[in-house]
Amino acid sequence: MILNYHDLGETKRHRIKASITTDHPASHYGQPVIVLEDGGALDLMSWVGLGYRVVRASKKETAALMKMGLL
Repeated sequence: MILNYHDLGETKRHRIKASITTDHPASHYGQPVIVLEDGGALDLMSWVGLGYRVVRASKKETAALMKMGLL
């Protein structure tokens, strides 16, 4: 999927590729996490603080995001 966000103090938005998986160390008890291009997991504080938005996602990713409460 493709997400965009803005760094603190900036208005320009940046695009980044991401995926949703349960196969990551940040995933506990089968809970899905969003993993960014660099392999790091996206936490809720960053999602909110940096204003992440979904630009493009598959139907399966959209359903997972809705289940996670992010859409």
